[in-house]
Amino acid sequence: MKKESARTNIFIKCGKTTDSFDKLEMLCKEEAKKLSETIEFSNLEVVSVPFWTSDFPELICVGSFSKNESGLIVFELDFSESTL
Repeated sequence: MKKESARTNIFIKCGKTTDSFDKLEMLCKEEAKKLSETIEFSNLEVVSVPFWTSDFPELICVGSFSKNESGLIVFELDFSESTL
């Protein structure tokens, strides 16, 4: 079954443009884990959430949040769209 992407106003700000990319990856994963524990949406949606640096708006990655077959919220982070 194909899942539809939901448009939301959710975004995450973490880290700074001067942080190493490894540190930014770690911060994004931590924030994504926190969000996955609180975000709510229907079973048919994939929620895309951009992750931005806090000091200057540079895109770090885009997170895709969805529910797995067990109903648990899972996420994938795509760093290929980064503007850093």
